[in-house]
Amino acid sequence: MKVGILVDELAPGSAPKLIGQPIKELKKLGIESEALVLIDNGKYKKFPEIYNYHLNSVKIRYIFNEAPFWIRKFDFRFPGFSFFSLHHILSFFIAPLVIKKKEYDIIIAHCQYSSFAAWGLKIFRKIPYLLLVWDPSTYTLKKIYVKTWLKFFYPILYVFAYLLDKISTEGAKALIASGKLHHRRFKKISGKPLEDLYPGCFPKEEFIPYSKREKAILTYDRWDIGNKPHIFLDILSNTDSEIKLKIGGFWHPQNIKEDFLSEVKKRGLEQRIELLDPLDENKILELCSRVILHVHPNEEAFGMQTLEAAACGCCIIIPKGSGVTDLFIHGVHGYFPEKNNSQDLLKYIKLIFSDIERAEEMGRRAWIVAKNYTWQGYANKLVKILINKEILLNNE
Repeated sequence: MKVGILVDELAPGSAPKLIGQPIKELKKLGIESEALVLIDNGKYKKFPEIYNYHLNSVKIRYIFNEAPFWIRKFDFRFPGFSFFSLHHILSFFIAPLVIKKKEYDIIIAHCQYSSFAAWGLKIFRKIPYLLLVWDPSTYTLKKIYVKTWLKFFYPILYVFAYLLDKISTEGAKALIASGKLHHRRFKKISGKPLEDLYPGCFPKEEFIPYSKREKAILTYDRWDIGNKPHIFLDILSNTDSEIKLKIGGFWHPQNIKEDFLSEVKKRGLEQRIELLDPLDENKILELCSRVILHVHPNEEAFGMQTLEAAACGCCIIIPKGSGVTDLFIHGVHGYFPEKNNSQDLLKYIKLIFSDIERAEEMGRRAWIVAKNYTWQGYANKLVKILINKEILLNNE
């Protein structure tokens, strides 16, 4: 049995762990696995400590690096989009050119952008694929791109996004979601049932009491055009001056960071904000064990940062409906306001810092729940899905 885990590129953020950790755990279960990446973006050279933590010992094949030289050079990013490029479409032909028949028994494709390659392998190499769905393309279009100049082309882009969702899910042997947020949307698009597979984390062995923690909010992510952190400036302006903000992650494009820092200075909040570099896993564990609260202000298909924070005993806040909230209970493990409800978000932050003793109990309960979600458990559930779909049975 040989599994190829396919992704369009190893973008900074959660991609390295979502690829590397399952492959490592599948190998422990005796299943040969390797990463298939369409485009080599070179980001691992800039952040080697972050990528190596998850991808050391993992075999990675960069599909376009194995293609003829002229094809590698023939590419452009579609104007206005963060990642979508001509290479995604060309991968329908290039992936079967590079990968031979029976080289893999199953492809596990991440998101719709990688489904061009997955479809090509299915048609030309008879290799089936499972699709890990995150956000529907139509949802992402509305959430992010209507805030840009692309809004003028929204009707045309919506049709394209719907077709991408429809075609990518149509060809998949099974659809795997990271939570129930988009179940109804994907069932309507595809007519197929969804399997839930929640990502793992690295739980701390001991709970750190809040008396040893900083009175601070932690947030980290890949900050981009659809995910700006400016809401935290409003939060700090309306909370106790003792409360600090630690903010880390990647910025894409860089001018979002510059705009954020300019606003920080304008509001006189420099002394209350600690700007962190992109975080490796050791730094995440350290920071989540040092602060009282982790806040992620945007609705997510899952929300890995929230699970990682809970695994260290942080009190957690993330919008209601995000996949990770399937695992926790509002008011018991943290607070889950409606998305875009800044008033409730602020209210819950104030509640946590006004009653540290209760917040600590919530954090402890969240920590106990998070310990049930490890990468080993993720791999075990993935194997069960493969067995249920008769993939492992047919190839053993």
